[in-house]
Amino acid sequence: MKYEEIYQKLKKKYTDEEIAESMLIPADLTSEEEKQMAEEMKAIRLQRLREVTDQDRILADVMRLRFQMERYVNTGVFSFDKTFGKYLEEYIRILNKPRKDFAEDLSIHYTKLSRVINDKEEPNIGMAYQLEKHSGYLINARLWWKLTIKKQEFIIAQDDTTRKEEQKKVSNALRA
Repeated sequence: MKYEEIYQKLKKKYTDEEIAESMLIPADLTSEEEKQMAEEMKAIRLQRLREVTDQDRILADVMRLRFQMERYVNTGVFSFDKTFGKYLEEYIRILNKPRKDFAEDLSIHYTKLSRVINDKEEPNIGMAYQLEKHSGYLINARLWWKLTIKKQEFIIAQDDTTRKEEQKKVSNALRA
């Protein structure tokens, strides 16, 4: 009886009340008792899931999205699967709202929203501020904007053709 030995050692130092308050001592259960406990826990979890409101689910999913965004912007790797538009699309999906209604929430034209979601147009800083407010400040404007910056950094690092074309237009450059 491993737990009994631990208890006897603790009893030399502490009272039963102190042990009970500070420790979680697992019970020695038979396999049948373990099955019964597992079933009871499953029933409790399912009951709690049924009691979750749509608002609670949305808030939890928005927080999950925020953590995913934070994790991504802190990595050194850019992915076209994780752009501003992709995260915005996921945000709208979480809200379970038609895009047209969401565009109205932000006071922007539906086609502009669609172009941003599909990475055909870059968002402006105003959209980052609007999304911050719309998310109840759960996802701040800086985080939304960092997604745009990450894409721009990738493009600048990869686009040697445009760099060379634009540099040809420069005259009287400083000599370092």
